[in-house]
Amino acid sequence: MTLREFGEKRGIPPSTLSWWRQVFRRAGEEEVNSAAAENAVVFTEVPKPAKVPGTPAVLEIILNSGHLVRVPAGADTDTLRRVLQALRTTC
Repeated sequence: MTLREFGEKRGIPPSTLSWWRQVFRRAGEEEVNSAAAENAVVFTEVPKPAKVPGTPAVLEIILNSGHLVRVPAGADTDTLRRVLQALRTTC
């Protein structure tokens, strides 16, 4: 997929995508001999997940980070506790 096709598909002007490409290239050139060069930024298209019928949420929790957690009826409390803890520590 070309830069232009990617931008048109997502409503992003090609000039914006070109600008970001230049930013990342320059950053890579500046760090050629560093560890960051080993972890270069790579973009890839991720396919949308398959539609899975969901269970309606009985409870919705909005965290301070803005994340929304929808909890279905009969959710496992231990799993919910671990998910909330992970979101608290990483977001």
